[in-house]
Amino acid sequence: MTHTERNRIKQLLKDTFWQFSSEDPKNITPKLVRHWASRNLHPDIIEATAINLPGRSFWVRVEKTCNLYKHLEYWLTLE
Repeated sequence: MTHTERNRIKQLLKDTFWQFSSEDPKNITPKLVRHWASRNLHPDIIEATAINLPGRSFWVRVEKTCNLYKHLEYWLTLE
C-alpha cells in the first residue's frame, strides 16, 4: 500500500469518527486505531471487519470499517 492510499484512509477515518478529527495523520497508527476500536466499537463490528488483527491489509480493513459505519449511519437516518 502506498503512502497516498494510507493517507487517504487516515483522512476517511478522521471524517468518519469524530474522535480522530483533530488528530494529526502522522499520529494515527494501527496501535492507536486498534486501542480506540476496542473501547468504542461494538464487538460484532470488530469481528466482522477484523480491525483488531495485525497484518499487511490493516488499512484496508480500517477503510471497510469506516464504510460500514457510514452505511449503518445512513440506514439509521431512514427510520
